[in-house]
Amino acid sequence: MKTTVFTFLLFTLIASSAYTQNGNQWVEKVYNVKGNWSITEKNGQHYFRLGSNFNTLAGPNLKLYLSPLKMSEIKNREAIDKEGGVLIAELKSNKGSQQYKLPEDINLTDYKSIVIHCQQFAVVWGGVDIEK
Repeated sequence: MKTTVFTFLLFTLIASSAYTQNGNQWVEKVYNVKGNWSITEKNGQHYFRLGSNFNTLAGPNLKLYLSPLKMSEIKNREAIDKEGGVLIAELKSNKGSQQYKLPEDINLTDYKSIVIHCQQFAVVWGGVDIEK
């Protein structure tokens, strides 16, 4: 019984933290992006969080995308949505703590980065590489 309970708890801890990632390194493309970020999982749902020290230049129509490309593969003016990117949400602010629910119908392991992109001027601000 004790072994079964311990195995269940260990499995639960490993499964719930499988996609937990965090960092403060951003890959800049056109503009400076700084601050802590994390991907967390709660009750089977993934979230992308920006820390209170997040900061970048304000711009029109800034959006967050999941991309199947690593940041090094993305060109400065690439249309992220045309390269298989999936919209997460419009960026709420160019600074400060924020949280975004990742789309439920995607497999996170199919994506290699999260990108800040200005659709209006087709400019990639920057982003972070995520691990599988």
